[in-house]
Amino acid sequence: MDHSIIAATAGLTGSLLGGMSTFAASWLTTRAQHRIQTTVNQASHRERLYADFIREASRHLVRAWGHQLQRPQGLVGLYSILERMRLSSSDAVIAAAETVMQEIISEYNAPNRTYDELRRYVASGEVGTPLTRFSQACRAELNALTPGSSRLSGVAPVDDGRQKSDTRSRD
Repeated sequence: MDHSIIAATAGLTGSLLGGMSTFAASWLTTRAQHRIQTTVNQASHRERLYADFIREASRHLVRAWGHQLQRPQGLVGLYSILERMRLSSSDAVIAAAETVMQEIISEYNAPNRTYDELRRYVASGEVGTPLTRFSQACRAELNALTPGSSRLSGVAPVDDGRQKSDTRSRD
C-alpha cells in the first residue's frame, strides 16, 4: 500500500475523531448548562410561590386574631397559591401548607382575641408553628432541588474578627 494513502487516511481519521470529540464535548456542556439553568429556574419559581404563601398566610393569621371570616372569598388568594404549589411542590410541602390552611380556618372560627392574649401567645414561643413547619419543608425541598447550594442550612457563620467580651485574655 502506498504511504501517501496511509498518511491521508490517518489524517482524515484524526480530523474526523477530533471533530466528533469537540462536538460531543460541546453538546454535553450545553446539555449540562441547560439542566442547571432549568433547575435554578424551578427553584426560583418555587421560592417565589412559597414566599407568596407565607406572606398571605401570615396576613390571614394576624387578621384572624381579631376578626371572623365573613365570606369564604377572603381565602381565594391563599387557596390559589396552594393550588399553584400543587403543580410542582413535594407532598411534604403540600401537607405543611394544608396544615397552615387548617390553622387559619380554625383561627377565623375561634372567638376574637385581645392584645394581651396575643402578647401571651407570642411570649409562649408558639407563634408561627404551622408556618415554621411549612418553611422548614420548603427549605428542605429547595436544598434537595439545588444540591451544593449555599442556602441557609449550609451556610457557615461569618467570623467578623471581633472578639467577644468574655473571651478576651486578661493579663
